[in-house]
Amino acid sequence: MAKRSPNRRANLTTFTLWALVVSTLAGLIIVLIGLPVAHSDFYDFYLATRALFMGENVYAPQPNGLQGFFNPVWATFPVAPLATLPPVAAFQLWRFASAALLGLAMYAVTRLRGERPSPAWLALAGWLALIPWFVGQNAPLVATGAFLAVLWGAQERWFWAGATMPLLAIKPHTVPLFSLLLLWRGRRPAIAGAIVSLSAVTLVGWTLQPGWVLAWLGSRWADSQQGGGQTWASSGLPNFLVLLGLPPWLAVTGILLGLWATWRWRQAPWYTSASVALAVGTAVTIYVRAADFALLLPALLAMPPRLRYRVTAVLIAIFFARPPRPLMWLIPATTSGVLIWHLLTSPPSADEGE
Repeated sequence: MAKRSPNRRANLTTFTLWALVVSTLAGLIIVLIGLPVAHSDFYDFYLATRALFMGENVYAPQPNGLQGFFNPVWATFPVAPLATLPPVAAFQLWRFASAALLGLAMYAVTRLRGERPSPAWLALAGWLALIPWFVGQNAPLVATGAFLAVLWGAQERWFWAGATMPLLAIKPHTVPLFSLLLLWRGRRPAIAGAIVSLSAVTLVGWTLQPGWVLAWLGSRWADSQQGGGQTWASSGLPNFLVLLGLPPWLAVTGILLGLWATWRWRQAPWYTSASVALAVGTAVTIYVRAADFALLLPALLAMPPRLRYRVTAVLIAIFFARPPRPLMWLIPATTSGVLIWHLLTSPPSADEGE
């Protein structure tokens, strides 16, 4: 009986990996499409955009007692083309457009690094993008801004890298270390880009709603924000500490360690230092939801491939501690299996020691 050649065995393994990943992600998408979305940040953005077009104060308290829009007014700009559509149609277009935008950004980063997508690459990107895609979250916008900053920074186009700050500022608590590193590495051009872009969107917002800055700050001051971050039901380091029986305030130590790690890698090549700042900053933030996992995509895809999968194993442990739904176990469990398979079957590479 003829023996299979190593190449045929490798091809069969690769084909099986691709089939497993693609079928799993496709099945999850089909299941998720059929599930109702009880609430999405998209609807907050959608309603705020419509109110803005009608000349209403988007930061006024709602009849149910909740505060109004909780983001800077420029965060409504990407939703503006959908504001005239019915809510359901606008939501579907928004989440598929967000997925396409995120996909293009991921492709650009990997191609600039000369990397070809692998089954493990797709598994990693898939589970990070699926949850925000399902709920139509705005995290892909911030992730796209981080991708652009990584790309422009790698090309020494620091003005344009700094000009991504309005996108990063939509969820500033998830990218604080990256934002600081970006301004430090880019110095004057990056700071100038940030100032110009933030000034432009602020002034455009002012023409649509005069005095919005004071109204927004006033609404944030009045809002108690009784959300998952205060009950530690969210994902992230505080919840992981609770799972270990440790007080959640130790997360402050994680933030200090994150600052140290960012400073430690500040002189590394831009891809490396940016990925460290993004991954560590998102992991140690006090408040993060599962829908914010897309923010890890720029961090992990900018890392050397084999290091990427090791870091992923740590992040899975942190972010999926006590997931609120069984479905959230399925995605990391499948991904972990594919990543372990990849590490066991792939040969050592040049970045093994990185």
